[in-house]
Amino acid sequence: MNQRSVDGNRRRRRGPGALLSAILAALAMTATAFGVAHAMRGIREKQASSRPAVTAVPSAWEEAESVRRFLEGADENTLAGLAGGRSLGGAHGVSARIVNVVQDRDGASRDAYRVTADIDAAAGKPPIQVVYEVAPAPGGDAPGGGRKPTLIDTINIYEDLDLTGGIRVLGDARANLNVAGNVSLDSASIEGIDTLRATGSVSVGSGVHVGRIYANGAVTVTGAASADLIDALGDVTIDGGARPFAIRSNGAVIFNGGSASSVSAIGDVVVAAGGVSVASIDTMGSVRWTGSGGSAGSIRANGNVLYAGSNRGTSIRAIGDVTLTGSGAERVATRGNVALEGFGSIGEVAAQGDLGVHSWGGVNGRIGGRLRKSESLMPARIVSQPGLETGVAPVAIAALSPVTIERPAIDAYALKASANYAFEKLDGAIRVTVSHVAGIDGGTYFLGWYPQTHGRGYRIGLCTRLVPGTLTGDGKGRCAGPAMPSGAICQALSGRRDCLAYRDGVWRLRGKRFARGVLWFHGDLSLSGGNGPITAIATGDIAVAGGLRVDAPNYAGYEAMCANATPAGQQRTPDIARAHPVEFCDTARQRLHDHPLGNVALLAGGYAGGAFSGGDISIGASAVVNGSVIAGNTIRTGGGTAINGYLTAARNKRDAAPVSLRGMTLLDYRKLPSTYQPGSVPCMRDCTPGARTAGADAGRIAGTGNL
Repeated sequence: MNQRSVDGNRRRRRGPGALLSAILAALAMTATAFGVAHAMRGIREKQASSRPAVTAVPSAWEEAESVRRFLEGADENTLAGLAGGRSLGGAHGVSARIVNVVQDRDGASRDAYRVTADIDAAAGKPPIQVVYEVAPAPGGDAPGGGRKPTLIDTINIYEDLDLTGGIRVLGDARANLNVAGNVSLDSASIEGIDTLRATGSVSVGSGVHVGRIYANGAVTVTGAASADLIDALGDVTIDGGARPFAIRSNGAVIFNGGSASSVSAIGDVVVAAGGVSVASIDTMGSVRWTGSGGSAGSIRANGNVLYAGSNRGTSIRAIGDVTLTGSGAERVATRGNVALEGFGSIGEVAAQGDLGVHSWGGVNGRIGGRLRKSESLMPARIVSQPGLETGVAPVAIAALSPVTIERPAIDAYALKASANYAFEKLDGAIRVTVSHVAGIDGGTYFLGWYPQTHGRGYRIGLCTRLVPGTLTGDGKGRCAGPAMPSGAICQALSGRRDCLAYRDGVWRLRGKRFARGVLWFHGDLSLSGGNGPITAIATGDIAVAGGLRVDAPNYAGYEAMCANATPAGQQRTPDIARAHPVEFCDTARQRLHDHPLGNVALLAGGYAGGAFSGGDISIGASAVVNGSVIAGNTIRTGGGTAINGYLTAARNKRDAAPVSLRGMTLLDYRKLPSTYQPGSVPCMRDCTPGARTAGADAGRIAGTGNL
């Protein structure tokens, strides 16, 4: 909003019933709409900062945003049901009433609803009328249905990868490892990776098997490593290998060992080692085969061919000269000259040039040039046909296309509006913004403590007010009338312990049970105990303690997410709340909504002031994460880590430490629940709208407000 507009609004803030016309897109909010939401919160925070933390009363801006979030989760049936007028209970003494709902068409001739709401602010202040233009969720699903999700792959690393541990993938026949950089798997253990794609060079050894390798640089295979297909824009060097490779290269292919089922190369093919076997070679360059004991089935080359291999039905067709120094070939056709040396023979030759016979093996065929023998008695049944055309066509090989790995935008700040609980420390107090939680009015609360009740270890909960004088340095104070138990955030291990603490920029979440839904934290996050279906998002780094289990909402399923059932494999503990996140839970049909954010277990890092910060995720040994792990920067794992989801390390910081996967990292997809789609995650920047998105004016504020 520019200064001129702000000044104009100030001049018009007079009298009751002043109209604030906020065209806010629901569901498929564009980046502009996210900006508006952030602007509204910025105004709110400035207002809050001018008053003591324990007595702050939220402005009508907060309630206006709460109504927007409610509408953001509404499908067509819900919107139509508001037409008769409906009061929306508000937090903090602020309430809203739906005045009317008009079904209309937006500027792109799509279905839209214009919803008018009256918002009553604190006593002594006139009401505010807000108009929202809403694009409903298609098919009645929850928010996110109108925006195409971002699709990620099994493992996505956006930096060099030197794997010293192991990766084991079970139950996914198309598991992919994508690396934006160089890859070294020489001292690693890899199992179940179908495709490795790298924008740099690749080195594979130590018995590693990868189904297919695609690289923009060179590829080197050593030891007992194996692959079914190698595609490289650079040179390919085979120093070993457990089985034949199919190789395609824009550069040269060099055999210092191993074997191949086929070779297709724009550059030369060099076989220096003995015992190499290649079923077929096609090259736009030359072939220099000096190793003995091996053999080629067929060779086609645009350059010269030097072949010292065995003759096991070998066929050679070349534009250049052919020299045979081993046991010869079954058939040779060339536009150039042929030299038969050593002890070899040629079953049939057709050469447009000369034939030199320096072997007693024998040769038959036709030539267009002259016949020369080292010894006159050397057998050669040759017909001379001056001007002979052999009809050898040049090899034409299309250049391989480079690997392109699109870096997904990862920004925790863009997901704040999607959180059920957003944690921040403002003016010395911890504030929690609650959205889309059944049983808890949407709005901003204080986080406080209160004594245990009814034998439950509740000590941390949501407060509308704090007892004056009780605010401590960690941002919490004693609650003055908390909502129990639905206002609880977590359950401590005992009544004397704290299940959520904030110190030195780090949130520490630990205990028996967490509130269900999307938990968003401004700063770093440490998870060291407890369970509960959550998506944990932090603008900083995330550390998960060894032995901890985290279940993403879609992995946990409907019963655990919406009916407060104990997740499978977890110890039964008393419930901390009957509240559930409404955007995930279709209680009428008792199933989960299709919500891509529910596929994510951990997400870290975001952009503040144009610079990326945070984004490191570390997972301790023996931890279990059932959901996708998305690091804006890098990932580190301990020994024996199980991650039943996709891995992404986006390296958005130039000084990022390398990805470190120590021990064995297990990715098990054999028994994934049908509600969980690990490759689908929420779009966070430059998002492509779906069929029902908001219009081009989404997010623009006009008119006046009485704030």
